[in-house]
Amino acid sequence: MTVTTRLRSRLSLGLLALLLSGCLSSGGGNDSASENSPPSSADNRQNSIYLRAAAIGVADLDAALQVYTEGLGMSEVERVTRDDRIEVVLESADKRGSYVVLMSYTDDLGRNTLQNPGKLVFYAKDPSAFASRFVLAGGRITVPPAPQASVGGIVVGFGRDQDNNLIEITGSETAQDSYFGAFGIGVSDLESARNFYVDTLGFLESQFLSIPGQYDEYILTSPVPGSSALVLMHWTNATPRNYIDNPVKLELASAQPQRLSDAITEAGETVSLEPAASTDADLKGALVGYATDADGTLLEIRQSLRAYLSGAAIGVSSLDDSLAFYLEGLGMREIERRTRENREEVVLESADGRGSQVILMGFTDGVTRNYRQNPGKLVFYAKDPTAFAQDIRDAGGVVLVEPVDQGPALGNAVVGFGRDLDNNLIEIVGDAAATESYFGAFGIGVSDLAAAKAFYADTLGFKVSLFLPIAGQYNEYILQGYGGSALVLMNWTNGSVRNYTDNPVKLEIATASPEAFIQTIDDAGQRIIQTPEISEEVGRSGQLVGYAKDADGTLLELLLAPWGQSTTTP
Repeated sequence: MTVTTRLRSRLSLGLLALLLSGCLSSGGGNDSASENSPPSSADNRQNSIYLRAAAIGVADLDAALQVYTEGLGMSEVERVTRDDRIEVVLESADKRGSYVVLMSYTDDLGRNTLQNPGKLVFYAKDPSAFASRFVLAGGRITVPPAPQASVGGIVVGFGRDQDNNLIEITGSETAQDSYFGAFGIGVSDLESARNFYVDTLGFLESQFLSIPGQYDEYILTSPVPGSSALVLMHWTNATPRNYIDNPVKLELASAQPQRLSDAITEAGETVSLEPAASTDADLKGALVGYATDADGTLLEIRQSLRAYLSGAAIGVSSLDDSLAFYLEGLGMREIERRTRENREEVVLESADGRGSQVILMGFTDGVTRNYRQNPGKLVFYAKDPTAFAQDIRDAGGVVLVEPVDQGPALGNAVVGFGRDLDNNLIEIVGDAAATESYFGAFGIGVSDLAAAKAFYADTLGFKVSLFLPIAGQYNEYILQGYGGSALVLMNWTNGSVRNYTDNPVKLEIATASPEAFIQTIDDAGQRIIQTPEISEEVGRSGQLVGYAKDADGTLLELLLAPWGQSTTTP
């Protein structure tokens, strides 16, 4: 039984554990070492461009939706009305990769949607079943999925959607169901296009492939995790192709949109609209600009807010005692100490080196804080959950619920609960794939669950993995950034009184653009404590740091993500 299947079967405590085991993103390793590089100034940073969405024009929106949802497993997340079109935004079944946007034009200009010389690449757990679903929904298969000796036996097949767009189907053992892995655009001059997208825009050249008798292509990726690849394609099979002004759009997110716009202009291409707050009602003032490449492909420039939870910090009553507990009881290791204005911080990483850091905060300002009222939790995944629970007990913690097998109906997940020295809830989840143990999720208590979800997901861009009501205990949203551990928003429903306000808790959030991120927080009406500036504090010296608080007073420390840092010494 797969994780996806189990999640769909029941909403329960055991399912929570199973879900969170998959919440660490593919780029979710601890990136803190890279974050220690001082960024200097905005001009010296990487512009951190990535493919936010790939858009194609469609002749019949309803027919296209049927093919892409029923046939390709995608789901609708948003519908947007623009000046000349309606856009339906789709995400893949696995919630991986860039969005796909179906564009239905309303300006009666008579665009030809049948001549797009590009492709959409989907990765599927079961390519044959995926292809069958595709056909039943109105697509057609031209080359049935089969092992290809030329690419090491990988299963590859091809088909066409309702508008004749090429659909490439590739087998993937890492897929739970399927995901959108790459978007290809046809280009008239392959080398010039490569130079523009790599040298000018900042994509990374991953691979050059020559498919004999078909096409040559450059596969481009982004240093920013979580997006699909961009493929530049030029056909070599002598079939006439139209490379000019196709109804195709690339939504390009950038840490510094104006810098990206300037680079396009300097390269000799056309910028029709400099990045500015959009007047489209459905875009709600989002920063948007427009340009075209040499072939007339529309480039929509967006502000990047991509971020992740790089560290989860809790206040402790005794730094020495808590440190001993987290080392001996939870298997973590100390990697750094920081002296801050009102506290000492000890930075820890998990035994497996996975997930976000855990930071223990020992306050030095003499202000009385209640360390025992934190309504959140820390979730650890362990190779041997029973031994892990015993380690907690031996280190002075409390085991409330021994890790137990939840039964075959829940995939035999093993889950237990304990408390640390300051009464923080520790959730223990068995994971046979763990080397020892790792920190998989951090939960914070919130007074208004819907409002907190709107802030962290809809405003700040964390992706909702699942909403889980744990009967008689709490309701929660499980969110995932682009790396690190999951962020869990929790509101208790068991009738006990909980303090949600101004707890000694901190979220360290790494983003490609701390300035844009904090402006978004400000626009959302939350409290800004410090706009991002170069820190002089021990342990943060030379790093760009900003501070804000959410509606419940949880401290947000905003940092520059590794993919936004300069590769050269300022």
